[in-house]
Amino acid sequence: MILRKDILIPCGDITLEGMLEFPEAPVNLPQAALILHPHPLYGGNMFNNVTSSLSSGLLEHGIAALRFNFRGVGKSGGTHGNGVDEIQDVLAAITFLDSLDEVDSSNLILAGYSFGCWVGLKAAAQESRPMRLIGVSPPVDMYDFSFLVNEMRPKILLAGDRDFVCSIGKFLELAAKIPEPKRIVTLEGADHFHFGREDQIISETVQFLNL
Repeated sequence: MILRKDILIPCGDITLEGMLEFPEAPVNLPQAALILHPHPLYGGNMFNNVTSSLSSGLLEHGIAALRFNFRGVGKSGGTHGNGVDEIQDVLAAITFLDSLDEVDSSNLILAGYSFGCWVGLKAAAQESRPMRLIGVSPPVDMYDFSFLVNEMRPKILLAGDRDFVCSIGKFLELAAKIPEPKRIVTLEGADHFHFGREDQIISETVQFLNL
């Protein structure tokens, strides 16, 4: 049985609503993944289909999962910060995970989808604690991802070839500039929302993590 805890993450003068899930009866302290949701102004929250599926898929492979609502979403305090203030949300969530005795904090994973991919990977660029990075549908048509050209940690980027905010040409152009180690996955026939394609994202992610 998956153990779920509703939590509050301190972040400056606000708190962020989150959900922490643990795999069933791990033999050792589980690795832990922080999973970040898509754009709050377009309905994104921690219960999104992609973030929920990532959480479930990783839990099935023995990895604890932390999801939270960015500021201004659900019961999280504050207001939307245009991707600037949300970096502080991500850093606060990393610190929260790192503080837990119930997880292996030396082996943290960061995963983000869409807006969560952009904000999460930008936060990781100034934070060394996440050891592996997962980016689903990076919105390269909307945001600058050039900071990834200096990212030396193992990483996977996945995008559908019918994504309206991640045109496949720009995605592959960015991918070519990112240093190894990397895994670049084009999901044929998939759009930005990945409805019905979640299992493929999990499969590729699990292969990347060698689970």
